[in-house]
Amino acid sequence: MVADGAHILVSLALVLIVFRSRRPEPYLVTALAAAFPDIDIVVFHPLVELGYVDGVLWTHRGLTHSLSAAVVVVVLLSYFGPWRAAAIGYGSHILFDFLTGGVRLFAPFNHVLYGLSFDWLLANLLVSVFSVAVILGGLLGMKYVPEMGLPSPTAQAVLERFQ
Repeated sequence: MVADGAHILVSLALVLIVFRSRRPEPYLVTALAAAFPDIDIVVFHPLVELGYVDGVLWTHRGLTHSLSAAVVVVVLLSYFGPWRAAAIGYGSHILFDFLTGGVRLFAPFNHVLYGLSFDWLLANLLVSVFSVAVILGGLLGMKYVPEMGLPSPTAQAVLERFQ
């Protein structure tokens, strides 16, 4: 189980690498998509406890961690931003849950749990360190013009005021 914060951090880092966008939409969409699969803890758990639903589809890493749910969420979030950002967010969540215990990739058609069993605490640590480094590097990279390594025109104007 990778913590939700780590899911969001890694998706933001990946979208920063891929898009390098100054607009907020890709980052918002990827954060929502990365957090969505764990909604099963909030929504399905009480329904299971009260006896309204039963079975492995309604457990954590069940239906909301499947490829069919990924398609639905990516299509819905593409209304608010780039569909690729939503796919990166959802896909990174599924990948890291796959690595730290498994997911039911083909639910509701197949109930088999696919995955590996790496230590989730170590995975959280590595993912968080990687993500923070990428995000900080990306923010610094956005500050400078990539062609010359010089500050961007707005940063240059600010610097000139203080000289």
